[in-house]
Amino acid sequence: MLFLFLSLVTGCGKNRIVELKKEHLFSIPIGSASEEIGILRESNGRFVGPGQVLFRNGFFFAVDSVNQKIMKITTPGDVILTIAEGEIKDPAAEENVMKTKQTRYYDFNQIGRIAVDGENNLYVEDIFLQKIEVESVIDIFSIDTGSNGGEGEYEEQYMSYVLKFDRLGSFVHKIGKNGIDSDPFYYVYKIEIDRDGNLIVLTGDDEWETWTYYRFSPDGMRLERRTITYADFIKEDTVETHTVFIMDAVPTCFPDEIVYWVSHYETSHDTKEVKKEEDLWGEEIEIEDYDRYRKEQREVQEEREQRDQNVRDLLHYDLLFYNLQSGSIDNTQRWEMGTENQVETTEEFIGLDGNLNCFFWKYIDRNKSVITILRPDGSFITKRSFLFDDDGIWMDLEVATDGSISAVKVDEYKVHFYRWRSDNLISYKQDKLTFGEFIKDKAEGFRNANR
Repeated sequence: MLFLFLSLVTGCGKNRIVELKKEHLFSIPIGSASEEIGILRESNGRFVGPGQVLFRNGFFFAVDSVNQKIMKITTPGDVILTIAEGEIKDPAAEENVMKTKQTRYYDFNQIGRIAVDGENNLYVEDIFLQKIEVESVIDIFSIDTGSNGGEGEYEEQYMSYVLKFDRLGSFVHKIGKNGIDSDPFYYVYKIEIDRDGNLIVLTGDDEWETWTYYRFSPDGMRLERRTITYADFIKEDTVETHTVFIMDAVPTCFPDEIVYWVSHYETSHDTKEVKKEEDLWGEEIEIEDYDRYRKEQREVQEEREQRDQNVRDLLHYDLLFYNLQSGSIDNTQRWEMGTENQVETTEEFIGLDGNLNCFFWKYIDRNKSVITILRPDGSFITKRSFLFDDDGIWMDLEVATDGSISAVKVDEYKVHFYRWRSDNLISYKQDKLTFGEFIKDKAEGFRNANR
């Protein structure tokens, strides 16, 4: 009886999700001055705020997309480094390591993603528009031979270099797809730093079916280039039975590993017996009793809609841990199986920490969310709730390598920086489990690890 009582008490404790208190660290005024951050609100509802916010090595690194600059900020809120768009000055005139606040300039085209290594060197994606000449097809039947005025045809593509700056903001070198000062990248999707301090660049294609993985040494030499296709990790028989969407691709801090977030959908409507309109185009169809035919069609449609009213098309989500060296999936996590009449909000994958613990996010209502943290094998670590004030716009929710979570809130006058500390998340003592929950948890971890 005592064991049963303790099991019930600990079981109830597990179902009770404890709120994790957020820590408001500091605020940055909205504006265009050197220690302000730009926010753009347009009448059509378009909102442009911080392009990206990272918490690394005890500092916040914030991309000001409006004013085209990057700010390095201490947790008390001091802006100690700004790298802004502008004419590059003489490095000798700028060099003054005794200054507590540094301002550097670089002739950016457009600042994209950023990454920071363990020595606070900063890697910045610089995006520019490049015209690519398209091979023209000569029409021998055209009589208008001078329509192009002798000029070729061009298409515009957004290309990128990755720029490296040291911890004081001085420019070091420019990296292209073959190393220092080589050809630019096309469609940089993510940049990351691995555990050895190497730069990882992940690019994609227009169809979102091919990814190229680059790894560069700290001095900008290319160490690796590999291409991954959709067919490498999505089985052909899977595609035949349901629709698969690639939601995200995340290079991890471990070399040669990418985690793909994949959703699987299956239509809830029976389309096999529905003749498409284009198939009927041009055909002569004779129906004796058209009114009766239309009534029967409406009844069938109403019955189908009633049956499928609350049926979610989602089958499940997967996290696929893809190993580039072996060309195979080392591990799979699967969650949120689609069931009938399931109308709860979706639990979404938001990121990984430096130990590949997986963070999932779910909205409960407009001011409350729940985060679940699982180990790479799928076993449970903890679950905590988050409360958000509704007096601003929350954005840039990000998981740091140390397991902490940060976010910013934008109100009318300021950008507020918040952090949830890692020692209250990852290092928190694991919730007590009943014996049955313990066995279920171990079985789930074993099943995930052997998928």
